[in-house]
Amino acid sequence: MKYPRITELVLRDGQQSLIATRMRLSDMTPILSKLDNVGFSSLEVWGGATYDCCLRFLNENPWERLKAIKSHVKKTDLQMLLRGKNLVGYKKYDDSVIDLFIKKSAEHGIDIFRIFDALNDIDNIKYSIECANKYNTNSQGTISYTISPVHNEKYWLELSKNIEDLGAKSLAIKDMAGLLKPNTAYLLIKKLKKNLNIPIHLHTHATTGLSDATNYKAFEAGVDNLDTSISSFSNLYAHTATESLISMIYDDSNNPFNMDELAKISDYFQNIRNKYSKYEGSMKGVDIKMLINQVPGGMLSILEKQLFDLNKSEKLNDLIKEIPRIRKDVGYIPLVTPTSQIIGAQALLNVLDNKRYKNLNKEFIDLVRGEYGKIPGKVDKELLKIIDTRNSDTTDKSQTVTKARQEFKNFCNENKLNNLYKNDTDLLNFILFTKESKDFYAKSSSVSMNDLIELQEGFGLYMYD
Repeated sequence: MKYPRITELVLRDGQQSLIATRMRLSDMTPILSKLDNVGFSSLEVWGGATYDCCLRFLNENPWERLKAIKSHVKKTDLQMLLRGKNLVGYKKYDDSVIDLFIKKSAEHGIDIFRIFDALNDIDNIKYSIECANKYNTNSQGTISYTISPVHNEKYWLELSKNIEDLGAKSLAIKDMAGLLKPNTAYLLIKKLKKNLNIPIHLHTHATTGLSDATNYKAFEAGVDNLDTSISSFSNLYAHTATESLISMIYDDSNNPFNMDELAKISDYFQNIRNKYSKYEGSMKGVDIKMLINQVPGGMLSILEKQLFDLNKSEKLNDLIKEIPRIRKDVGYIPLVTPTSQIIGAQALLNVLDNKRYKNLNKEFIDLVRGEYGKIPGKVDKELLKIIDTRNSDTTDKSQTVTKARQEFKNFCNENKLNNLYKNDTDLLNFILFTKESKDFYAKSSSVSMNDLIELQEGFGLYMYD
């Protein structure tokens, strides 16, 4: 029997799913050596939300966080989630920025880059894979799993083979909404193992109650790696509990993991989670509606709050119904950052206007026009007619490293920040989150939720990776 290796998610997706990515470095540091000694294949420690929240809310430099984690983790690979051409942001970046970001991330300790695109457009992940290989790291090409009339087994097998052909060193199935059913996972992974020569990783969420069974069937199918989160940061919007999965696949006689040590790690994180209880979502159990409407739980909770703030809570059911309708109209795109934000914001407009597509977000127009990548299905003809009547600036505003450095130099000189602009990681902060990094370097107060809604490229929603 082949046993999969395990990636521990508590430092990134576990805490992102349950406490809005608010865990501070000071709460991670005391437990890092224990995590390092468990025997995990990797620790997921970085991604778009962690990078964003460090600057936006926690007054931490994300690069210093990564450097600090690496100083304590000597045996276990560090892993991050990368949004292809969007990196950890919300727009496409110039190749020079992508190259510099991946180079500095590798230098600061990232061993595995899990690279995905919200539309599964391989052109959007191709260069990131090349850069990850260039800097001698594990380029993990990723499929963003969803269910629709155009997303069938043939689609996933062809996409996976294309990802391998790009040079990816491993493949991840990223099931961000917990939609992958156990038998479907078994059959898909069996065929992937037959058709590919690279390791297969599975990442699924517990939101719909399927993750335990799906992970177990993936194990039976011969998956190479499974993602879990320590029990005190598991289930609900998060993932299968690490200790539960280990207990499922190993007998007491052959278990290579020290369950007593895992229990101590879980106890530690339970105390940490209690500190951040105000950031917990409203979900109390399984959300079976996800299997029907495919709206990610983190996305829905923010939409629910926005309706509450607008005194329009009675519109929630209409909003839940509208999201899959829009998704169908735009060719059944998966709902993951940034498409989840774009579709969610447009659904909110449609519901509040009591008329579909009366007002359109710029990002929604760009999405339909293919600015974010190739749409998997067919766009509704009537929607296309509406889009054709709207203006949208589709000029390429991607900023080269050279141009950005000059702008950052001007900002540093104006604020007497000496030679900060010469530091590549500070420059990347400036490029990826310009306003947030200005606030950070100016030591301003943290940004409020209202500011967040305004700042995020017009999306009005928090990221959901």
